[in-house]
Amino acid sequence: MRRAVRGALGLATIGTMAGMALAAEKPPAEYQNVMKGLGAAQMSLRNNLTSKSYEGVAKDAVAIKASLRAAEQFWTTRKVQDAINFAKAGLKGATDLETAANAKNDEGIAAAQKAIGGACMGCHTAHRERLPDGTFEIK
Repeated sequence: MRRAVRGALGLATIGTMAGMALAAEKPPAEYQNVMKGLGAAQMSLRNNLTSKSYEGVAKDAVAIKASLRAAEQFWTTRKVQDAINFAKAGLKGATDLETAANAKNDEGIAAAQKAIGGACMGCHTAHRERLPDGTFEIK
């Protein structure tokens, strides 16, 4: 009896560990490109904020929205609700950013940028793992 219980516990532990190993995955190339595009848009946004280019900020908002729509689709197909919610929050922030840029509203731009950053950070904390070689996996 004890042997059967130990065997069952051992199999359960191995199954759990295997499931955890399988849960981590390299993001597909398309998703990596989406995230790189999002990073580039955010870098451009910082430059446009520094130079007070409201037109540039509005263009960056459009690029950020496109990337976040793709991220939302990625997570929707995987049915990961918190990641979907992060993408939606980022999309709202990007929409607010575009509106604020078009209105030349610096306070609105700052609030929208903070919302986008919070959404990105939340998702990265929950679903991204940095590997020793500097690449990332989805966890």
